[in-house]
Formats: sequence, structure tokens, C-alpha cells
Amino acid sequence: MGSSVWAATTGKITGRVTSAETGEPLIGLNVIIEKTDMGASCDANGYYLIVNVPPGTYNLRFMMIGYRPLVMENIDVRSDHTTTIDAQLQQIVLEAKEAVTVVATRPIIEVDRTSTESSVSSDQIATMPVETVEDILNLQAGVVEGHFRGGRSQEVVYQIDGVPINDAYSGDASLFVENDVIQELKVISGTFNAEYGQAQSGVVDIITKTGSKTFTGSASILSGDYVSTHKEIFWNIDEVNPRDYLDYNFYVSGPLGSKINYLLSLRRVMDEGYLYGKNVFLPVDSIAYGDGRYIPMGFNNRTSVFGKLSLALTNNDRLSLSVSHRYTKQNRESDAINNEIYDHLFRYNPLGQSTSYDDVTIGILSWNRILSPKTYVNLRVSVNRKDYERYIYKDSLDPRYTTDNRLRLRGNFSFYTGGTDMSYITRTALTTLTKFDITSHISRHQQVQLGVEYKQHELSLIDMKLKKNSETNFQVEIPPLNSADNQRYNKFPIEAAAYIQTKWESNDFIMNLGVRYDYFDAKGEVIKDLTRPRTSERVASTPTSQVSPRLGIAYPITERGVMHVSYGHFFQIPQFRYLYTNPSFTVNPEEGRAAVLNYPFGNANLKSQKTVAYEIGLQQQLSRDIALDVTAYYKDIRNLLGSEINTIATGEQHSGIDYGRYVNRDYGQVKGLTFMLERKAVRGLAASVDYTYQVARGNASDPRSVLLDSQSDPPVESEKQLVPLDWDQTHTLNTQVTFHSSRGYVVTVIGKLSSGMPYTPEVAETQAVIENSDRKPNRMTFDLFAMKTIRFGPLALKLTLKVYNLFDRLNEKDVYSDTGRATYTEELYRPGEVQGLNTKEEFFTRPDWYEPPRQILLGISTQF
Repeated sequence: MGSSVWAATTGKITGRVTSAETGEPLIGLNVIIEKTDMGASCDANGYYLIVNVPPGTYNLRFMMIGYRPLVMENIDVRSDHTTTIDAQLQQIVLEAKEAVTVVATRPIIEVDRTSTESSVSSDQIATMPVETVEDILNLQAGVVEGHFRGGRSQEVVYQIDGVPINDAYSGDASLFVENDVIQELKVISGTFNAEYGQAQSGVVDIITKTGSKTFTGSASILSGDYVSTHKEIFWNIDEVNPRDYLDYNFYVSGPLGSKINYLLSLRRVMDEGYLYGKNVFLPVDSIAYGDGRYIPMGFNNRTSVFGKLSLALTNNDRLSLSVSHRYTKQNRESDAINNEIYDHLFRYNPLGQSTSYDDVTIGILSWNRILSPKTYVNLRVSVNRKDYERYIYKDSLDPRYTTDNRLRLRGNFSFYTGGTDMSYITRTALTTLTKFDITSHISRHQQVQLGVEYKQHELSLIDMKLKKNSETNFQVEIPPLNSADNQRYNKFPIEAAAYIQTKWESNDFIMNLGVRYDYFDAKGEVIKDLTRPRTSERVASTPTSQVSPRLGIAYPITERGVMHVSYGHFFQIPQFRYLYTNPSFTVNPEEGRAAVLNYPFGNANLKSQKTVAYEIGLQQQLSRDIALDVTAYYKDIRNLLGSEINTIATGEQHSGIDYGRYVNRDYGQVKGLTFMLERKAVRGLAASVDYTYQVARGNASDPRSVLLDSQSDPPVESEKQLVPLDWDQTHTLNTQVTFHSSRGYVVTVIGKLSSGMPYTPEVAETQAVIENSDRKPNRMTFDLFAMKTIRFGPLALKLTLKVYNLFDRLNEKDVYSDTGRATYTEELYRPGEVQGLNTKEEFFTRPDWYEPPRQILLGISTQF
């Protein structure tokens, strides 16, 4: 890395340098990070400190007249952590002696870590069977399918180079950069410092690479398909076509003159998926037959571009500009709460299912200025824009839309025989962020950081259910504005925050202490009288604020062991979609009881959700190469987003009609224990295993639980006691073994074993239904990565093999409530004939209730 290198999240290098002969401190000795302009001098006690160091691997050079120079190689720096490198230099009589070179070894335990945190480097990612950031996250201890330590999936803040990139509307990450531009992926699944806001369960910080000092690049292609024998479940699985998955990747990096470095990455993925429908019926009003070909119903095609410029203005000033862009076309209901990929009823009418389109651009401008050898400031300005669309035809008045009741005209146990999804959604979420912080090491032991940030959001939404019936003369029409089936709004909420964080480090005590203040103004309106939504006065929403203290302490108990304890209050505003949905507060009695679920009212006065978390852990080095990490944690969660039912008062229009509304009412508790055993690479072999025992309880898994309960016949009473949450995976075991051969081979095997998730079993009418009182089957998967590197002078050719679900195991992710299995249901043997062309077995065979079958990918890449 050169002088132009800078990353938004940095670490530091410190240590003490003494004379090998006398043990005296070497005052004034120079310590330099090679190939950079970063360095420091030793103080009167021989200590040095180099701050603001981007994560990566470096060589450290120690130099002083009268002493033999020393070079320490392979020094690993991680963001927000301290790397301690002590050294001893030998005296020399004559000058011009060659430097002594020593290869440093990464400490197997992190002494300054005060909470559970994992860090995955670019080198590790390059040898793992993973395709996306999500794949990497789900391998971390305490993470279950995007849920961090038992929290809801939207309780995580995602960052790129220290800048939050969550989609304000949905709460998910707006995008993830591709793996080849990641320098370090940091995952904090425990408590976290005051600099992180709007998160309850975890932090994911993606630190991107910067341009290299010399021109480098790579190009690759990856191709393959699903190869499985389970053709009775997965249609078209026996037709192996390498073009069903195509992945092209191009990457270049280098200098532009002496002060600018650049990086450019382009990736194109075309994935047909493993869920197929059959084109039996065409999406038209009357019965019309298709050509019978198989059509992918879970495809995901995306194009990603990432570019970054790093500029050294002066020795003390760095500028960085990065732009991330991703365009995705997929059969994914990414606007839906359950994020399903596939609608089973469209299996004979796949062309009638809608398609979603994501177009995301994130720009980040960062300025870093070194005020003194121990003080620096960061200023970041970012723009995050996400455009989302979902429809079948881009023209909302396209005559190919069918009548709006066509999908309801299907027979018993049959798939749709025509019709189109009449939903038409477009939305935009634009967030502008300004973030400033200053970090100062006021002494060798103490670091202080202060920061402020301000976010301005702009949300726009069009959510329609198109009409085509006798009342519209069988022409496609857009429902009246602000009716239940045509909701539109433009909202401009704001957020502001300030924090102070201090870190105290000594040989026997490390402490992180901080406090954060958050302010939020929804800029919305609410109705005063909930029994009269149509005529009630509307008033402006009330701004909210909160203070959240955070504390983490680590202290060595032996030379090989470190204990840590941490505690914190964490707050998060509910996803903005729940604040503003149905802004006209309109009920739709035409749908009867279903309107309660389909047309709930938003609530701009929703309060922040609150989590109080505790953690205690031990890192213990068992041998020179093996370490154990044990952590126990507990979370108390309050004010979670939920829902309620209100009734319109007598005398009002639609009196006696119920409607749903979002409120803060849900709560939960999570407790768990994690064991992580790591063997660092020795003679080419590295291995790790982590086990998580977790109990996640709450009164509701879904914010709409009260509304869903109202749809039962008869309606059931919502839970008031703690029950297992939908993602309450009690036992989780992850293993990873990587072998590097001196002949250029790399092989990695990852194994994942987990106990079943809970489900609500079907019981006799005389028995009380206990939510999530039974368990789905256990799941087990093994993934393989193999690579062979062949060198031709400066060129490197790499041949890769990736196999996901190596043994083609049928892992059931959902089950029938009467059997607890996805493989069969008692409905197959109960009275009732199929009123359609499909069989009853086809109707009850749910490929979407299984994890993906075996997938084999072959690739070739070249580096130059």
C-alpha cells in the first residue's frame, strides 16, 4: 500500500523498542511502515504509536544509527483494534549492515477486544465457497439466516467504509459490494461502541480495498448448474445446462500519476435458480394453453460496478471517492415482509408472476486529515439512492393485464389457470448523510473519539392494485388516488446523532466507554381519534430522542487468557415503511376481514425499539496455534414493532369495521452461549469450529402477528407469553478446514449443522394451539472449494471448483403443520378431488420449502 491509501475505518500499531544487549529503551528510534508514508518515533520510554492505519498486512522497519535495522514482516492490522509489535535491536560496530528480517505471527487472541467480533480478510474470502457477503455473514457465530443473536433481521446496521448503507424504507442493506473489492469484513454480533447507531443486534462493516501502487488486474468466469437426483421435487433439475449460472468478473487497480490510485470492479451474474414453473397456461382471461416449457421462477440476475479513487492531497490530507452501483432483476418479493422468492400457485402460470427490479447507487466522499501524529479527523458525505419496482408490465395500463378477479377463479387443489398479479409498486429511498468525527490519542493509554452525523431522507411510494372488471368496462384502470388500492406519498424524515467514545488501554486493563444521543423526526402526521379515522383531526408527529450508554471491559487473567464483559443500551427506529403505510388512513370493507391484514395504518409516532444487552466472554490460548473463545450473552428487547386492531365508532362511515395499525407492543428475550475453537495456519492447514446454543423467545415473530391472528377462522387471541421465535435455532455448528499446498492447491470444506426451527403444529379442535411448540427437522450442509494455481511468468491462471450442498441433502426449511415435514401432508389422503390439470401430489410438493439442492460451479481466472 502506498501513501495514497486511506480507509474510513482504521487501526493502529504500537509497541516498545529496546536494545538487545542492555534492555534500555531506544529513544528517538524511527519506525516506518514500508511502502507508505506512515511512521513514528520512540518516546523517552521506547514506546511508539502509529495511528490511522488502514486494515491490511504490512512490513514494519525499525531504524536507528548504531543498530542493525530490523524488518518485521506480515503484520496484520485490523480496523478498530491495536496491533502490538515489540522489538529488540542489536548494536553494530560498522555501518551498512544488512537488515534483520523477522516474520511476525498474528496473535491468536485479541487482547483489546471487549465484545464478540469477527474479522474476515480478503485472503480468507478468496479461499471460501461463498458468492456474496450474505453467505459470509451466515457462517459467523450467533448469526442465523440474517438474524444476529436472536434479533429480527432488520436490527443490523450495514456499513461500507464506516458509512451506513441501510435502506431506510425496508431496513435491509441497500446493496452489498462484491467479494473481490473487500479488504476486511468486520462483523460485531455482540455489544458495540457508541459510534454505531440505529442497530439493536449487530454491525457489519465492509472495508473496501484501495488502488494499488502498480497496475494489477484479474478476469474470471464461473459457470455451472444444479445437479441433483431429486427431480420429483425440483422440476427441470435433470436438465444440466452450464449456462444456467454464468458469472463474469473483471477487476483492475493501479496508479494515476504519483498521487492518485484507482480501483474498478465489474461483475455480471445470471442465475436461473432451482425453482421452476411450467408454462401450461398463459396469463390471460380465458383458458389458453402455453408451450409447456420450464420457466425459472426464482431467477436472480445482477450487474455490479464498484469504482474508487484515492488522492493524496498533502502528506496529511487524503481524499477518497467511491461509487457502488447494482442493478438487479429477480423473482423476489423484496418489498414483502417475508421476502419470499416464489409463489407456488403460479407453478402452471409462471408468466403471470411479477418481477422486481432494484437499481441502487451509493456514493461516498471521504476526507481524512492528520492534525498531529496522534490526532486525525474524518469527514464523510454519502448519497444512497435505491429505486425499487415490481410489476409484470412496465406500463401500468398495459392491456395484457387480466381481470382483477382472475386469480381467484381456480379450482380446488389446483394451480392458477391464467391471470396476472395486479400489484404495481414503485418506490424510491434517497438518504444523504454527513458524518464528522475526530480521534485523538491524548496519551499512550487513552484514545478519545467524538462524532456527529446528520441524515436527510426522501421517501416516495406508489403502491397500487390495478383494476379491470365490468365497472371499468374491462379496461385496465388505476384506482382513485388515496383509496385503499392506490397509496402514494412523499416523506422527508430526518435523523441526527452525536457520540463520545473513549478507549483506555494498559497492560492489564482495556476499557471502551461511550454514550450516544439520537434524534429523529418522522415529519409525518397521525390521527387523534382512532375510532374515527376518516373525520378525526390529523396532527404532526412528535420527534423522539434517546440516550444510549455503552461499556466494554477486557482484562488479561493470565499470559494466555483474556476476560471481557460488556453492557449497553441500543435503540432503533422501526423501518420507515411502517411509519407511513396507508397514509390516507383508508379502510377497504370490500375485502372483508382480509382488509385488516392487507391495509393496516402506519404510525408516524412509533417509538424507538429498545434492547439492553449483556455479555461475558473468555479468550484462552490453548497452545501456540490453538485458541478457544467462549461467550455468554443475554438480551432484553422492548418496544418492538407490533400491531393492534381498532374498530370504527358508531355513526361513522363503515362503523363497526376493524382496521389494523402498527404500534410498539412486542417484546422478547434472547440468551445464548458460543464456543469458538480456532487453529491458525500451520504447515498449510487451518481450521475452525464454532458452536452456538441460543434461546430466542418473544410474544411475536412478525410485526403483523395480531393482524394475522385476526384472519383465522375463528380469530385466535394473540400471544401474551414468551414463545420460541420463528428463527429460534437452538443448536448451530459451523466448521471450516482450509489446506494450502506448496504446489498451488487450495482446498476448503465448510460444514453447517443446525437443529430445526420451530413451527406451530396442527392440533385437534378441542386442544389449545401453542405457537411454535414443535420443531422442524435438523439441517446439515457441506460446501467445497478447490483451486489450482498455475503460473506463467508474471501471469497466474487459477482453476476453481465450487460445490454447494456437496451431498445433495434435502434440508427442509418449512413444513406442513399436520406432519412436521415438507415431504408429505395428511391432506393427500383426505377427501377432495383436484379441479385442474395438476395432480394432488404436485400441488402439495413445495420445492420452495427446501434449501437449494447440490450446485456445481467451475471457473477459470487470470491475474496480471
